[in-house]
Amino acid sequence: MEQDKDGIKHTNSEEHKDVCQSMIGFFDNGEPKVGIFWYDFLNNVLFGVEKTDADKAVFVNGKATINKLHKTYWQKQHHRAQAKGDTKSIFFREHNYTMIPRGRVFLDEATDKFQVFVGHWFTDGIDGKPIDKEKFRELIKDEFNLLEDFEIVVDIHWDLGHGWSEEFFEE
Repeated sequence: MEQDKDGIKHTNSEEHKDVCQSMIGFFDNGEPKVGIFWYDFLNNVLFGVEKTDADKAVFVNGKATINKLHKTYWQKQHHRAQAKGDTKSIFFREHNYTMIPRGRVFLDEATDKFQVFVGHWFTDGIDGKPIDKEKFRELIKDEFNLLEDFEIVVDIHWDLGHGWSEEFFEE
């Protein structure tokens, strides 16, 4: 690298190629993913997606997923939005991560199938409005590189207003 009169470093063509080569690992490799997401049903988009290749995930109790919690991710984004004064951000406006539809993609070890866990909002709708289940499936399939045969599983944990209950951690 060469340094200019202002102390700024510049790469040469060989160094530039090396940097570009190191970035290749960040491209989506098309492999199936596991992870977490939130669902903006009004705009039919996923956001706050955190994912990893399914073959890199560790199985715990027969299921593999990303090692991040919705709660931790939301808190971090909430603090960032507050620090920036980003009043338009959902992370700024909403303090409770459980009040936005969310879910998690798992790989089930026993069946070798991907399962998308969501709350009853998926079947019951939100504020009297039904979820477009086909569009939702398409979003999940595309975002997580899943085949058509993944399963949707409705579980109370991902219901609006529900989160980790302390009862599960009592001794």
